[in-house]
Amino acid sequence: MNKLVALFIIFSPLCAADWRLNSDSSHLSFVSIKNGVFAEVHRFKSLTGGVNEEGDAAVRIGLASVETNIPIRNERLKSMLFEIATFSLATVNSKLNMSDFISLPPGASLLALVPLNINLHGIDGKIPASVKVTRSSESVWHVVSIQPLILDASNYKLAAGIESLRAIAGLNDITTVIPVTFSLEFTRS
Repeated sequence: MNKLVALFIIFSPLCAADWRLNSDSSHLSFVSIKNGVFAEVHRFKSLTGGVNEEGDAAVRIGLASVETNIPIRNERLKSMLFEIATFSLATVNSKLNMSDFISLPPGASLLALVPLNINLHGIDGKIPASVKVTRSSESVWHVVSIQPLILDASNYKLAAGIESLRAIAGLNDITTVIPVTFSLEFTRS
């Protein structure tokens, strides 16, 4: 997802994007690891975004849409970790060379390393994403992470929230290193 991983990016100026993120067919998941051995997969249900002709890619993640399959945990993540009253969105942006993707024939795919700019909890960070971009048809592209993104929550001032969650759940440990994966579908207008 060299450049199309940027499609996993969040924005607000891409409202007139030439490639729109299909939120019903897109997924963003992360893993929490407790007491060093218990891993659980969670996801966000609200993703919006797109890519314009110039290659400006953005994805917005509605943090209130976190889904852990346990309602009380959802509420705790929203209030104690993400602090959605102040930080309702995470955003991911990238700048892509669109010729790499436009020229891809239907049915073909390519591997790419895409630089992502992430804003989470009011903090900006950069991370490269390894992705596979597949042009499924004349107007549909899929962007899938081929390796998890490894985010350190401490870099986004989320360690205190994780500690609060650990204490309230009575756990020995919740790691601040978070694996993130995604599968995004973009449709060309």
